[in-house]
Parts: sequence; structure tokens; C-alpha cells
Amino acid sequence: MMASNGQVQRGEDDRLFCAHIEDLARQMQRDNLPCFTRFLDGRAQALAAMTLAKLHLPKEQMLFYAGFVGQLPQGVPDVGRRMLGIFPDYLAQSEMIAPEVLYEQFPICNVALFYRAQDGLTHRDLLGSLMGLGLKREMIGEILTGEDLAVLFCTQTAQDLILSELERVGRAGVRIQPDYCGDLPPACRLQYRSGTVSSLRLDCVVSLMLNLSREKSAALIEGGQVNLNFFEQTKISKEVVQGDILSIRGYGRFVLVQIGDKSKKGRLHLTVGQYV
Repeated sequence: MMASNGQVQRGEDDRLFCAHIEDLARQMQRDNLPCFTRFLDGRAQALAAMTLAKLHLPKEQMLFYAGFVGQLPQGVPDVGRRMLGIFPDYLAQSEMIAPEVLYEQFPICNVALFYRAQDGLTHRDLLGSLMGLGLKREMIGEILTGEDLAVLFCTQTAQDLILSELERVGRAGVRIQPDYCGDLPPACRLQYRSGTVSSLRLDCVVSLMLNLSREKSAALIEGGQVNLNFFEQTKISKEVVQGDILSIRGYGRFVLVQIGDKSKKGRLHLTVGQYV
């Protein structure tokens, strides 16, 4: 089967991105100083980690960081946008140097936006207004939204533009505070579903996640609509494991939270969660 234009373009984009990560690693080794990317989505983080592994860079010399820690439900993988820091060996994570020490070196700023609870601003509202300022998506990390507060993580350039240009989000006025140090809204919320499956095959798990028949789930997978851990997976018999992340086009993003015991009929109890 010939690759589509979209697949060809993605392959080229991936190649250029991996070359960029290799360049950063060489720059770090040449200058003996940390190097940082901008904010990466889950797929880019996976590609970056694989690229650095091929260069035999020790894991202790790489660190992904969103600008905050501890905002995810226990056991839920982090699928948010994070920067990658590549550190020289004298700054590698060790018993002497904890991740918290390295976090301070990341060029990440934050901005709090306060608004009226009745305005009901959503992640989409906030991101749309930020893109309207001419910011590139890679300059904006996570946007944590609460009832009357949102905290976004960004580059210094993005923070400067937000402080000087952003006055409203849609029709809602906002009060802006840089370098916010208060309590953060949750990074994500999950809607949980439990059920049983005959096996851990991908089509069985997708069927449970979407409450669809296995035939329809298989059609989604074979049609290239399902990403497993950020990469397209078209093999319906592929087995998944606890913690795997599935992105299903048109339905959202899910995680296999827990694999439980077998039922008397030999079926596996699963708990899955949808990111909302």
C-alpha cells in the first residue's frame, strides 16, 4: 500500500525533528551546557527519547518537565506538553543532583488568568485567544483550568506578549498575574469505565473504551484512526499493557488504568480512563 501524502509529510517532519534533537545533543556536548527544546507533545517526546537513546545518551542526562509536578491522579501517565532538557554529565540526575534541582534551569514561565466563574472559560477558549496573539503552539505548554482561574506555562517570549497584549478571552475580561505561586488547578481529569474483555488485544480494549462492537473497533484500528502511545497502530491483535495511552480520532484520548483479575469465565477485568 502506497503511503498517503499526509504520511509522507509526517515522516519528513519526524526526520527533521529527530535531526534537531541530535543537533541539540551535539551542542550540549560541545558547549558542556544544558540545552532545551520548546514544549513538545506526547509524540514528539517519544521521538526525542528514542533519538537520544540511539545516541547512547544516558537517561540521567535527559529530563522532560512541564513547569510543575504532582498535578496528575496517581498512576495516570503524563500526556501533557513538556520541555526536554539535555544536560551535561556533571548535571546528570544522581544522588547528589535531584530532578528538582534541574527543574530550576528550565526556561519556563507561568501566567495566571483570573476571570469570573460565570464566564465558564474552557481550555479551547484560552488556547484560541493565545493563538490569536500570533503565538506558536510550541511556545505554550499546559493550560490548567479551574472554575475562575487558569494557569498556563509558556516561554519567556510568550509571557511577555501575553502580559502586553492579552486583555480578554472571548467576551470575558481577564486579570493577568505573571509568575503565579498559588495552588494549581488539576492538570487533567479522567472519566472512568470498567468492564471485562476476552483478551488484551487492541480491538478488545478499544471496544471497551468506546462501548463499540469489536468489528467497529477493528475498522477504526485498521483505518489508521488509533494511535498507541502516540504512534499509529493498525494491527488489531497488538496486545496492550497497563499504562498504555490510546488516542482515537474523533473520540479522544484514553489510558488503560488497571488490569484486574480474571472472572470465573476467564475474562479480564479492566479499568480505563478518558482524559477530559
